[in-house]
Amino acid sequence: MDKSWINSRLFSKQHIAGVTDFMKLISKRFAESEEVLCPCRKCLNRLAKPKSQIEDHLYIHGMASTYTKWIHHGETQLDTVINEQADHLDEQYSINEDVSMNESENPEDRLPDMVRELFAAGEEGARKSMFAEVLEEMKQELHPGAPYTKFSFVVKLLHIKSFYRISNIAFIAVLKLLSLAFPQCCLPASYKEAKKLIKTLGLGYESIHCVVHRDGKMGKEEIKVLRRLKRMFASKKISKEARWHKLKRKVVENKLSHPADGEAWKDFDRKHHWFQEDPRNIRLGLATDGFNPFGKMSSSYSMWPVFAIPYNFPPWLCMEQSNFMMCLLIPRKECPGKDFDVFLEPLIDELLQLWRGVPTIDALTGKEFDLHAAVIWCIHDYPALSTLSELLEGTMLVCIVTKILVLEE
Repeated sequence: MDKSWINSRLFSKQHIAGVTDFMKLISKRFAESEEVLCPCRKCLNRLAKPKSQIEDHLYIHGMASTYTKWIHHGETQLDTVINEQADHLDEQYSINEDVSMNESENPEDRLPDMVRELFAAGEEGARKSMFAEVLEEMKQELHPGAPYTKFSFVVKLLHIKSFYRISNIAFIAVLKLLSLAFPQCCLPASYKEAKKLIKTLGLGYESIHCVVHRDGKMGKEEIKVLRRLKRMFASKKISKEARWHKLKRKVVENKLSHPADGEAWKDFDRKHHWFQEDPRNIRLGLATDGFNPFGKMSSSYSMWPVFAIPYNFPPWLCMEQSNFMMCLLIPRKECPGKDFDVFLEPLIDELLQLWRGVPTIDALTGKEFDLHAAVIWCIHDYPALSTLSELLEGTMLVCIVTKILVLEE
């Protein structure tokens, strides 16, 4: 049996086919109800698991690269000799089909990493269902012999739409053209269907209708801050970067090189010693301002985005656009004014929950810890100063907000 798939890229055509063949092998040699040692890179044949879990682990973590003789899964010495001879003949007389595929794959493609983070994060029930759904999508080829799966192709289309600011109508027109030209690909028929894939990765948003007018409903779109922060610690790389401000920052006297060097940060640490003891606790800044999306002075319509910015990261990542969390997008015919507290209520409830602590899995240590977050300042113009100050005081977050930085327009 060909074992070269062990070192192939996760969710590549060769990797999926290899896992399928391996599961067929152990299904023949072990009873359906029998638990088998899991050979994935995480378990390393130390834990016995049901076959369904073994298959999930092989897809998400991959086979241990050193496990080339499957002695724990029924492979005998004779099978090993036969397989080695067959592999030697393949190297001499056949062409490695995986080379052309790897050339077409993007080495920066983080889809396998995102699915692995999805598997590590979230609640047990939701995680199982979401992971199974994404896993099935990632195993479906776009068409026979395609370098992309249906899942990765649609995600890349959505990325292009966002990066080049393609309108929804234009995106739907492109989808219809692709569906007509390639009917065998089974692409989504609309932008709404394509967004469902993003939601399974935990990157969707929730639309809330909260203000009713005579001419219809005006609402807001909300992205869960709590969910985004928990997803951060599902990645070893991001979890490590979240500790940078305390473990790697070099303090230089009378020099401001990071928000942690500022008086607001230091004053907060003096008042809340328990918070600063764990460098994983997140300091957030809230930023909001309104703008006219149509660019016409005669139109009073406005959009009010509310951003939460985590400042634990290195300075070059603090202001990285990908780290900004747009918590709310409030569309209105006029400025929210005193109604701002109505729109911010779900966000404030979530911030209070984060202040008290939320159980989170840290991928770097593999252990659960209580994640806390606090708003240490707000960034806005003068009109929003009184509105946000009264709101934060009314929700008992005045102890969290220690300083307000006001930027004049």
